[in-house]
Amino acid sequence: MTSIPEFRDKIGRNVPCPCGSKKKFKDCHGHHTSPPPGPNIYKLAATMREGARKSSCHVPEVMKSQCSKGTINSHTVSRSGSLGTIQRNGHVYSYNLSMLAIQKNGGKLIPEEVGWRTASTFPGFCAYHDKHVFEPLEDAPFTGSREQCFLIAYRSLAKEIHAKTSAAKQVDLRRAYAGQSPDLMTGVSAYNKGLKIALRDLKRHKNRYDKVLVGKDWQNVHGMLIEFDSIFPIQCTGGLFPITDINGTLVQKFDWNTPTPDTINMSSFAANGKSYFLICWLQDSHRTGSRFAAPFETVDKADLPSVIGTLILQITENCHFSPDWYDGLSDAGKEWCQKNSMSGLYWGDLPPPTSSADRSLFSGIGVRSITTF
Repeated sequence: MTSIPEFRDKIGRNVPCPCGSKKKFKDCHGHHTSPPPGPNIYKLAATMREGARKSSCHVPEVMKSQCSKGTINSHTVSRSGSLGTIQRNGHVYSYNLSMLAIQKNGGKLIPEEVGWRTASTFPGFCAYHDKHVFEPLEDAPFTGSREQCFLIAYRSLAKEIHAKTSAAKQVDLRRAYAGQSPDLMTGVSAYNKGLKIALRDLKRHKNRYDKVLVGKDWQNVHGMLIEFDSIFPIQCTGGLFPITDINGTLVQKFDWNTPTPDTINMSSFAANGKSYFLICWLQDSHRTGSRFAAPFETVDKADLPSVIGTLILQITENCHFSPDWYDGLSDAGKEWCQKNSMSGLYWGDLPPPTSSADRSLFSGIGVRSITTF
């Protein structure tokens, strides 16, 4: 691994400390050589929420002249098609991954009730484009066409860019809380550098997705669509630069200096009363995407729902649970959900999904079909 060239980007000693104390950095977090005092978690959470609210419509530049004013809360997981099938009394369960919630829960992930009309939203598109760009997906029966699968992936990619753009606004804040502690500076440096590179690469892929959308070049879209024979209890969406597949086998290799690794997008959703799991990518990522998807066809179909459940918990943050399903789990089952969701960076310290799946948690759910395109 090459060195991380982030220490050159330092906070000026005489500038206001990014923590908001109104003191100079040198008189606040800038003078700590050991782990500094913890942040005001409430103020920090408010600062991060404010940054996450600011956005612009994520459509291609050539479409922006049609934009209506501002952005609306766009659903990454379709409100009516997906969340409506798993809600109970108007709510779904979601993990709150904010520092405030994790601290409040003693470092544990505990699902919270979220209104299904607001769950999985982000200010990603203006009202005009949220309606018209996704009309073939939202206002027509789901047939699994390349166009519909692309639109699901396009939303997912826009959400990833929005989330990382919001996180990038906190670069100086993270540096401030690291102070002069070598260990914290190293960790913050690695995180900030990785975030910067990921955002750069996501934007490059977004340009490619924009060309497909504008040109309606659906033949450039590839993927795998798995249909379940009953409602799958976890709905989610997310993107990643895969390194290994569900068996832990390498599918692509990259480091700090790799120019734009391949990317895929995944979604677990429902439509027309049926549940699906989608892996989608463009032609330029076909080598990696096809390698990542291939093992799903070799997994015993009885095990596949639990493998998919393990996968999406381990690598996506935007997950929503059926309250009836989650409440019906044993304590061990709930612990399994938390453990996989806390695994962090791509499998984290856990075995790959085929080794850590638990078939019993998804009993009664089978696979009806697997389609590649």
